[in-house]
Amino acid sequence: MIMGVVVSQVSDDAVNQKREEALESEDGFNEKMAEEKAAIEKIKKEIMEIRVNLAKKIDSKKKDKFGAEIAALEKRKKSILAQNKKQSAMDANLKKEKTKMSAEVAKLTKELAEAEEEWEKMKDPGKLVKMVVKQSGSGAGGDLEPTFIECRSEGIRVYKGKNVDFEVKTAAIPKDPKLQNLVKALAKEAPYRTWFSAQGTPMDARYLKREGPTIYLKDKKGVELKVPSLKLSKASQQIAAKYEIARKAKRPDPEARFIIFLIRSKGFSSWTRAVQVCAKFDCRYGQLPLDGEGAIDLSLFAGS
Repeated sequence: MIMGVVVSQVSDDAVNQKREEALESEDGFNEKMAEEKAAIEKIKKEIMEIRVNLAKKIDSKKKDKFGAEIAALEKRKKSILAQNKKQSAMDANLKKEKTKMSAEVAKLTKELAEAEEEWEKMKDPGKLVKMVVKQSGSGAGGDLEPTFIECRSEGIRVYKGKNVDFEVKTAAIPKDPKLQNLVKALAKEAPYRTWFSAQGTPMDARYLKREGPTIYLKDKKGVELKVPSLKLSKASQQIAAKYEIARKAKRPDPEARFIIFLIRSKGFSSWTRAVQVCAKFDCRYGQLPLDGEGAIDLSLFAGS
């Protein structure tokens, strides 16, 4: 990497020097061209005098002198133009070489960073163990429906279920349209969750209230559903109980749809940018630091 930087600096100095030489050459070229133009103007003036006075006999020596001067001027002009063209080609080749070397240095830098990352993993194989993400307490994640976003040094990985849906580079996170649309949708969907009947039939609805043995839900079409508690699965009955406990304690409803950031050791920069997107669209989120570089297991959560 150090060698790459030094090579890059040497290349810059060489290019700058050549550019200065080219500028000096260009000044010399302009000066020479000015002299030649003056000489040509002088010859034109003398020719014009001859044309005005055609009756005057032309001196053969003067005529030969004119021809020789014109031929010499034409020869010098071609030489100057050829020299300037050659200098321009040299400058273009230097620019091309610098671009090529810069690309090679960038490639070497990237390969070095990847090698360092692999070396860190090799020093501590324990960090490559698969990490199972689970809810605190019982360890089950079935009553939550979060969207997981893995924060890494390169950027973020957005999961759909247990698979990666799409990725965003760190610098592009604040304005990425796909991420923004996802965050806005989750903010809107936050009160909804998937409820299950005792037979396992899913119902996408928001919790309204409970009156005795009846639980009131409302689906996305605005239809109110009156469901006897015993006709819901045990997991859904437990979720309804959580709503009632939260409301009696005057706490916010336990929302199911939000973002959980899984933060790698080098993912702080991408996390801070992604959190700003959540704040912009008022989307709830949580975070979980990951101690290792192993694969992520999301199988304990609904929809995985």
